[in-house]
Amino acid sequence: MEPWETELVERVGALAREEFAPRAARYDREGSFPHENIEALRALGIPGMALPRELGGLGIGLEAHVRIVEAIAYGDGSTAVALNMHLLIADFLRFLPPFPRRDAVLRDVAESGALICGPGSIPVGELDNRRSGFTFREVEGGFRIDGRSGFASGSDAARYVFVPGVVPREGVRPDFALALPTVDTPGVTIVPNWDAMGLRGTASNDVVLDDVFVPREEAVVIPAPVIEALAKGEGGIGLTPDRVRGALGILAIWLGLAQAALDFAVEYVKQRHGYLAGPGIGVGPAPGYRAEEAWAQVDLGHLDHWVETGRTVLYDAVRRLGAPPASQHEFTRMMVRTVYHLRRMGEEVASGAMRVCGAHAYTKNRPLERIVRDLVGGNVMAWKTTQLLQTLGRGVLGMPITITGPAGA
Repeated sequence: MEPWETELVERVGALAREEFAPRAARYDREGSFPHENIEALRALGIPGMALPRELGGLGIGLEAHVRIVEAIAYGDGSTAVALNMHLLIADFLRFLPPFPRRDAVLRDVAESGALICGPGSIPVGELDNRRSGFTFREVEGGFRIDGRSGFASGSDAARYVFVPGVVPREGVRPDFALALPTVDTPGVTIVPNWDAMGLRGTASNDVVLDDVFVPREEAVVIPAPVIEALAKGEGGIGLTPDRVRGALGILAIWLGLAQAALDFAVEYVKQRHGYLAGPGIGVGPAPGYRAEEAWAQVDLGHLDHWVETGRTVLYDAVRRLGAPPASQHEFTRMMVRTVYHLRRMGEEVASGAMRVCGAHAYTKNRPLERIVRDLVGGNVMAWKTTQLLQTLGRGVLGMPITITGPAGA
């Protein structure tokens, strides 16, 4: 990293530890969005940090980018998730062919820290993904857009909505379309219905578009044959070395939360007396701390192993991405291995921290309860460990593989 990047990582880390962490319990309890945290990050240019300098961004390198997301997650997972989804969308837009609306939105992100939310999943509470998505109808001068989609993280603070959809064509496959309306465009509604076990401050609400008009020059349409050609290419529609920051950001969030869980567990067992220990009880061992008990030491060793190997694997992948991969296939295998290991880390640390600390630590007056729920919130994402293993097996056999949101195969 360059000196200015190292300094920025340190400044964000201090913010996360000293300001974000003390506020995290309140945001979690209220299910409210961490506006204060975003304003502090906006003052440092973080929403536009990955954009090139010619667009007004910081042009930050990959390692510093990932370390910043990790540092934020250590203080508050919800802030990190909302920011990372914005960064993922901005990074995606950066690699699209330029069009006026895209350019204006990215410059607003870089210059004023404007946020973009991206509803990209089925609506909250729904089970049928056929009920999700947006349809563009061609009308004079532009498009009318209808539809509903969910999990638009950061929607309470967003200025723009990332709206992908289809343009129906009679007798042939639909074209792909993309628009970027502001949240106050007539017909755009942010539905305040986010209600989750963890990551409660992310404001991952549904977004509804009801007959929203978008001028033709503010949208882009990609013909179906182009999409089909992209899907048949070596990289498919999965990740590529150029479009990897959002995925690595997710892994950094898991790492930051896991480190927070480990740090809490270490300090807790140093202060927690052993079960039934105490003078005058007449049963159990002599007074002593849980940290002196072998089983607790073993469990802490287990947590330490997963956190440190997770960090090693993640930043080894970051380092290796500094050079072009041998092929898309080898790049995909590396990314799947990395996601798998960090995913397993999250699973082991979430359960292990609860086990070593016990019930008295898993109460609302202590941060572990929130940290573990936030970490489990990552574990329920679309990347499943069994799917990742299947993809690795296919990859080592030389079969075609990809990695997308649901891991691919």
